[in-house]
Amino acid sequence: MLKIIIFLVLIFTIIYFVTNFIMSKRQHGLVKFIIPIALTLIIVGILFFILPRFGLNPFTLFQAIISKIIPYFS
Repeated sequence: MLKIIIFLVLIFTIIYFVTNFIMSKRQHGLVKFIIPIALTLIIVGILFFILPRFGLNPFTLFQAIISKIIPYFS
């Protein structure tokens, strides 16, 4: 479960930084948080609806991806 939370936080931070980089010229207070949250939820929602259709368990896929990423942070 911790690995899934880390994966979601990584997705959110990447989308947040990309959105802020694109919108850095303009002053949008609340939009800087709404767009990354919405995109993160859309990506995760699509993954949880589409991956099981192809016979892939999203939880094991996330755990496999995160187990390869976490050693780089330590």
